[in-house]
Amino acid sequence: MTITVWACYVTYTIIQQFIAGHAYSVRLAIEAIVYMSVVTGLAASATAYLITRIGYFYRARGHQRAPRVMLDEFIGGKVPSMTVLVPSYQEDERTNRTTLLSAALQEYPGLRVTLLIDDPRQPRTRAARDMLLAARALPGKIEGELRVPFHRVSNAYAYFDEQVRVRGGYLVMIEDMRRLAEEYRYASGWLFDLGARQEIVDHTDTFFVEHIVNPLATELGQIANALHKGADEQVALPIARMNQFYRRLLAIFDVQMSSFERKKYVSLSHEPNKAMNLNSYIGLMGGAYQEVSTPLGTALVTAGPNRADLVVPNPDYVLTLDADSVLLPEYALRLVHLLEQGAFAHHAVAQTPYSAYPGSATRIERISGATTDIQYIVHQGMTHYGATFWVGANAVLRKKALDEICEVSYEGDWEIKRYIQDRTVIEDTESTIDLGVRGWLLHNYPERLAYSATPPDFGSLCIQRQRWANGGLLILSRLKDQFRAKSKREDKNRFGEYFLRVNYMASIFWSSVCLIVMLAYPFNNELLNPILLLISVPYFFMMAADLKQLGYKRSDMLRIYGFNLILLPVNLSGSIASLLQLLTGEKSAFKRTPKVRNRTTAASSFLILPLALIALCVYTIWVDIEHQLWNNMVFAVANLTLSLYAMVAFVGLGNTAVDLFTHLRNWLIRPVAPKRSRKRRTSKKQAITTAAPAGDWAQVLHYRHETGSAAGHTTVRLQRGQTGEWQSSATSSSQAHAFEEFSFFTVFQPIYNMINGHVSGYEALTRFADGSNPREALSSAAARGVHIALDAALIQAAITSAAALPNGTWLSLNTTADLLRHPHELARLLAGSRRPLVLETGDAEAAEVARLGGGVRVAVDDLDAGYETLSLIEQVRPAFLKLGLNSIAGIEYSGARQAAIRALVQFADQHGCTVIAEGIESAAQRDALVACGVPFGQGFYLGKPVPVERVLAGVGGW
Repeated sequence: MTITVWACYVTYTIIQQFIAGHAYSVRLAIEAIVYMSVVTGLAASATAYLITRIGYFYRARGHQRAPRVMLDEFIGGKVPSMTVLVPSYQEDERTNRTTLLSAALQEYPGLRVTLLIDDPRQPRTRAARDMLLAARALPGKIEGELRVPFHRVSNAYAYFDEQVRVRGGYLVMIEDMRRLAEEYRYASGWLFDLGARQEIVDHTDTFFVEHIVNPLATELGQIANALHKGADEQVALPIARMNQFYRRLLAIFDVQMSSFERKKYVSLSHEPNKAMNLNSYIGLMGGAYQEVSTPLGTALVTAGPNRADLVVPNPDYVLTLDADSVLLPEYALRLVHLLEQGAFAHHAVAQTPYSAYPGSATRIERISGATTDIQYIVHQGMTHYGATFWVGANAVLRKKALDEICEVSYEGDWEIKRYIQDRTVIEDTESTIDLGVRGWLLHNYPERLAYSATPPDFGSLCIQRQRWANGGLLILSRLKDQFRAKSKREDKNRFGEYFLRVNYMASIFWSSVCLIVMLAYPFNNELLNPILLLISVPYFFMMAADLKQLGYKRSDMLRIYGFNLILLPVNLSGSIASLLQLLTGEKSAFKRTPKVRNRTTAASSFLILPLALIALCVYTIWVDIEHQLWNNMVFAVANLTLSLYAMVAFVGLGNTAVDLFTHLRNWLIRPVAPKRSRKRRTSKKQAITTAAPAGDWAQVLHYRHETGSAAGHTTVRLQRGQTGEWQSSATSSSQAHAFEEFSFFTVFQPIYNMINGHVSGYEALTRFADGSNPREALSSAAARGVHIALDAALIQAAITSAAALPNGTWLSLNTTADLLRHPHELARLLAGSRRPLVLETGDAEAAEVARLGGGVRVAVDDLDAGYETLSLIEQVRPAFLKLGLNSIAGIEYSGARQAAIRALVQFADQHGCTVIAEGIESAAQRDALVACGVPFGQGFYLGKPVPVERVLAGVGGW
C-alpha cells in the first residue's frame, strides 16, 4: 500500500506540476522537486520498516529451537573455548556485578570472563577511586563465590567416575542417581540464595533475579526432582547421560574471572572508545608477555612462557558484552552450538539483538525501551534479507574471522591491532562491512536472550543517540566494497539487502532533514495532497500493533513520534559530526553514555532547539491560518501537540530550567587557574638549559630527566656539520634538517657470584622509548651514518646512570666493533666512570682490545662451536667469556653438555679468563652451572633488568 500510494502521488505530482504546467516558476518547480524528495525519503524509511517486519515474521515462524538434550550432548564432547570480554568505564559496582554474574552463570564449560577496566588510573575524585578499586576486586570476589559450588560438584563427579570404574566402567546404580539429584538440589538452593542476596535498586536488578537466577535455580530443582523420582522407580540412566548431567552442572560454575586495564601499559592504545578497549585485549590473545618498566610507563613485550607476567589464551570464540547488559544462561551455549553446525561454518557473528529491561520506572526510559524492542524486530527482519548488522552490545564472534579483518598500525613503534573499527563511534557497523568483504556472514538468533539498560534521563539519552547517529554516512560508501567482493566471488547481490543496509546507516539523517523541511517551509498547497496520509497509515498502524504485541500500548506510537521530534537536534548533530569527519578526516570524539543514578545535564542546544521547534510549530500554525493552508496546519498542530507533550513528559519543564540555568552559570562564572609567576617560569627554563652536560667527542647533546614519569629518559640529538663532523644541536638553523633524534633509557641486570650469592656487577642494557630493539635502532642509525655517535651516547648514558649503583660492583657495557675501532674517542668516554668497567662485544679482535690499554677489561660471547670458542680465548685473551642461551640450554639434564662446559671453564681459567653464564631461568640451571665450575651468572631467575632506582630499592634481585 505504501509503495503504491507513493508511486501514484509522485506520478500525479509530476503530471500536475510539470506537464500540466502548475509549476510555472523556478521557485514552484524547486518546491515540487524538494517536496517529492521529502515524501520519497520518508516513504523509503516506512517501507524499510514494513519489509523488515515481514522478514521477522518469516524467521519467527521458521525457527526451530535445539532441544536441551542436544545441548547436553554438545557439552559432553569437546567444546570450543570461549572468552567473554566486558568493557567497562566508571560503572557502578552493582552494574558490573550483575553483568559479570550473568556471564559467569552461562552454561558453558571452561569459560573465561575478563572485565576490561577503562577507568582513569589516576582518579580525581573519591567516588572515581572507589569505582576503580571495586572494579579491580570484583572478578576475584565473584570467582571466589562460584568456587564453592564448583568444588563440591567437581568432587561429586570425581567420586561418581571412580565408583563407575570400580564397577567395570559402565554400571550406574540407583545411589548414583540420588547423589546426582542432591548435587542439583544443592546447586538450585545456592542459586536461590544468590538471588536473595542481590541488592534490589531498580527494575534491572529485579529482572536479573526473576528472569536469570531464579529460573535457572527452578530448572535445576526440577531436574533434581526428576532424578529422585527415577530412582524411586528403580530406573538408572545410562552412564553417558549421567556424565552429561554432571558436566552441565559443572559448566554453570566453571569459570575463570580476571580484570585487565589497558591504560596500565604504554604499548597499548589509549584512545577513549570501547572499540580500542576491546581491540587492546583481543590483540594480546595467543601470546605471553612481560611487563617492562620504561620512563613513559609500563610496557608489554613478548616473552617466553617462563618469563611471562601475562599469558592470554587464544580462544575459538569471543563474546563481547557491554557492562550494562545481561545474558540468559543458555546464550553462549546455544549460539556456539549453532556456529559449530556445518551450515554456519562461514558465519563470523551470532547474536540476539538486545531487548530493553521490562518494568522501567520513568516515562522516557519506557519509551526509549519501546524503540529498542522495535529495533529487535528490525534486526531480525534484516537477517531474513541477508542484511544483518553486528550489534556490539552482545555478540559471539569467531576469533578466526576477527583475525582476518585485523588491521595493524603503529603508535610510535608500538604495534596497534584493530579488529573492531574505531573510525566511527558505531564501530560494529563498519566491522560488519569488513566481514562481508571477506565473505563472512552474520546471524541473528530469533530469541530474546539478551537485555540491556536504556538511559533513564534525557541528558544521558542525548549522548547515546548522538553517538548512534554519527557514523552511518561516513561508512556508507564502503558498501561498494562489499558489492564488488560479492561479485568477484560470484555471490548474488540482492537489491533488498543493500536497500535495507543503506536505510539502516543513513535514514536517521534523511528522516531528520525531511521532517525539519516539512515543518519549516510553507510548501505550495497543491503539493499537500490528502493521499499522502495513506503513505504513513500502514507504518503507524503496524508499529502500533507491534508495540501492543511487545507489551506496550498502541498509543505509545504517538509518544515515540513526539520523542523523535525532540531528538531531531540530537540526530542531526550526530550526522553533521559524521559529515565533518568525512571532510576533515579527524575522528569524532567518543562520548560514553553515563551510567549514574543522578540525572545527567543535557546540552543547552538539545534543550533550546526543541523549544525552538515548538515555537516554529506555533508560527507555522499562525501563517497557515492566515493563508488558509489547512492541510499544512493539521500537520503543524499534530507536531506541536506531540513535541510539547514530549518536552513535558520526557524532559520536564523543571529539568529544562535547571539545566539551562546551570549552563548559563558555567558560562558566566568560570574558574580561573592561578597564573605562575614570570620568575618561576624563567628559573625553570634555566634549570632545563643548565641540566645538559657538555658534549663529548661526537658532540652529543644529552638531556636527562631525573624526576617524574620520564625519570631516566635520555634523548640524544645528533647533527652533522658541513665538514661531516658531528656537532651539537646549537648549530645554525640551515643545517637543522640533518639531525637525528633517539630516545632511550638504561636498565641494569645484576651479575651474581653464584658461589656466595652476592652481586658482583651489573650489565647496562638499553631500552628505546618507542619499543624498538637496540640492534634495530643501531642498524637504522647505521643507515643514516650516525651509529657510532649513537653507540657513544648509549655508553655515556649508561655510565651516568650507573653512578648511583652500589659501590664495589663493576659495570658491564655493550659496544659495537665500529666504536671499538676508535680507541681514543672511546677512552675519553670510559674515563667518566668511577667504577671498574667491562666492555662486551660480539666480534672483538686482538689488536682492537690491545689498543684499549690495560685499564679496561673485555668480555666476549662464546661462539657455540667448541674449537672456535677456545681459539677466541687464546687469541683475544678477554677477561670474561659469556656463555649464551644456546650453550646452557638443557644443561640440567645433559651430562655431555656439563662435561663440555666443565672443560671450557678449565681452559678459560688457564688463560686468565672468567666464565659468566647468561640467560639462567631456573634453579636447576644455576645449580648445574655451579657444579661445572662457572662462578658468575645472570638471567631472569637471578634478577631482571630494572632501572637504577629499582635496583636501589632492591627490586628485581635474586
